[in-house]
Amino acid sequence: MYIPFEQLPDQSRVWVYQANRPLTGEEMEQIRSFLMNEMNAWAAHGAPLNASFEIRFNHVVIVAVNEDVNQASGCSIDASTHWFKSLGEMLHIDFFDRQIAKIRGEQISLIPITSIKDLILSANLLEEDFIIPPQTSDLNQYRNQWLQTVRESWLKKYFVKSSV
Repeated sequence: MYIPFEQLPDQSRVWVYQANRPLTGEEMEQIRSFLMNEMNAWAAHGAPLNASFEIRFNHVVIVAVNEDVNQASGCSIDASTHWFKSLGEMLHIDFFDRQIAKIRGEQISLIPITSIKDLILSANLLEEDFIIPPQTSDLNQYRNQWLQTVRESWLKKYFVKSSV
């Protein structure tokens, strides 16, 4: 059952779906309508799931479910993954392409993983830049410390300090 996002408790389980391009206003409305309908029927072994979503940065859809009410099952999680495959086909968007979303100021750039080293060498990826992590442990982490600087993320391993 769909409920407003802000009503979900901090321990809610979270999934992050990142689009491979910015979403238009019309696409975001289509996504909202589609997800509200799907969430109103979403269940795990016949038990309704209290769930919600929000769209961030015109690029990312956050899905959350209150597992204190009913836990998401493998089949219900598969169903939610199928939603984003269907949305991708309808809107010609890939929610599964695994690029890194970098935020610098108000600008979001998508970075292919294979380009990380070159972008660091050319100073197009800085330790101070923020990234959108592709996963988060729960709604509390999402609400309070979701965005990470590159230096706080798994990308820090690419920044080797020289000892000259």
